[in-house]
Amino acid sequence: MKYILIFILFITNIYAFVTTNITKNPNLIALNYLDINPSFIKDKNTNHLFNIYSKRKKRYFLNILKNASSYIPLIKKEINKAQIPSNIIFVAMAESYFSSTAKSNKKAIGLWQFMPDTAKRFGLKINTYIDERRDPIKSTIAAIKYLSLLKKQTGKWYLAIMAYNCGEARVVEAVTRAKLDLYCKSHKCRKSKQIKKLRTLIKEYQKDHRKFSKLYYAFKESNKLYPKNLKLENLLRVQKGLKRQYLPKETRKYIRKIIAMNFLLNSDNFVKYNNHYLLNRGSVSNLIKVNVPAGTSLGYISKFLNIDYSILRKTNLHLKYGFTPPNEDSYIYIPYNKLALFRMQFNNKNIAKKIIYKVKTGDSLNKIAKNFKINYKIIKDFNHLKTSLLRVNQTLVIPIRHNIKIPKIITYRVKKGDSLNKIARIYHTKIKKIQKLNNLTNYIIHPNQKLSIPTYITMR
Repeated sequence: MKYILIFILFITNIYAFVTTNITKNPNLIALNYLDINPSFIKDKNTNHLFNIYSKRKKRYFLNILKNASSYIPLIKKEINKAQIPSNIIFVAMAESYFSSTAKSNKKAIGLWQFMPDTAKRFGLKINTYIDERRDPIKSTIAAIKYLSLLKKQTGKWYLAIMAYNCGEARVVEAVTRAKLDLYCKSHKCRKSKQIKKLRTLIKEYQKDHRKFSKLYYAFKESNKLYPKNLKLENLLRVQKGLKRQYLPKETRKYIRKIIAMNFLLNSDNFVKYNNHYLLNRGSVSNLIKVNVPAGTSLGYISKFLNIDYSILRKTNLHLKYGFTPPNEDSYIYIPYNKLALFRMQFNNKNIAKKIIYKVKTGDSLNKIAKNFKINYKIIKDFNHLKTSLLRVNQTLVIPIRHNIKIPKIITYRVKKGDSLNKIARIYHTKIKKIQKLNNLTNYIIHPNQKLSIPTYITMR
């Protein structure tokens, strides 16, 4: 009895020691939030990345945080609202370095690098006018939904994060293979029909990814055989002689990158270096969402709010053009300190810069759209056109993007000393264009001669 009591006290003290260390060490807390075993804190590759970030990239990461100062509170607010681990924010940092303009070779876009199909699956609009993958709030909400679903399917946050990178099926396969390998270390599996069957199911999935149901069956069976928690280091282990590792090299680096960045921004060194540690700030953003009617121009908003257009454009990158869709009410983001002014001065009747264009002989919808540097579908939508056919003298409403140069023909009376070269330079056009427009076969012009000059005007 005495020895049993001593053993219980020993175990209790060990547990208290480990728990105290976890609550004091921010890196252990970070691992715990992501369901990663504390032993991973010794991972050589992760610590190597951490050292690189500490020595070479400290200022680089600081600049990233400063540039993302308007986005980080928005992301934190949604993460807190969803009650998921706060360090999920490092997924956005790893994916795009908090850039809404980030675009991958595989056409993934935005803060969370959504592919088109996945984006639509989680409620993000992508059409002629809008790409909500570039909306910091909506894309964050979609990413949280996706990661939460992956967590539900895989059971661990670190598995969900890796699935976000390489796909749920690839992670399910990795876990299944790793658990079967661990089981076979302590059991005789060479003649086991069950193990052979499960490995066959895995191979069938590798050949034909449509057989996910069979892979998922193998996954559930492997959990029964090896019910213990799988350590992250087991999945990241490189197996000699195998072409297909448990996880792709990119994913192994991806999870380590997220953890190393977490360690870096937890470090006393970094906090001292960065007195304005943005990830430790509150979740109150300086941006606010306001609803606006169809066709609202950012140029108009920037003028009456007295905001530089480029700043307003940067916070509304979900709008592909400088205005909201013409066929539905929408929204924009403005600085919070401009909200009162917006409510007082916003005028629904002056929401977008438009011009009236009269169709000429030889015009087509594509040609007109090209001249005004917009998609022909926009002209169709603004004018409620059912077809692309136009008639001469038909009037069209053309929405104008901010600071766009549009073609215009002016009449010029030739002065003494003029030449085609001189006139072309004045109006920033080409001699050949003037000749073609005026049916000139040579370079000879005369004083008082009237010439039609192709030029551009800037719509502001």
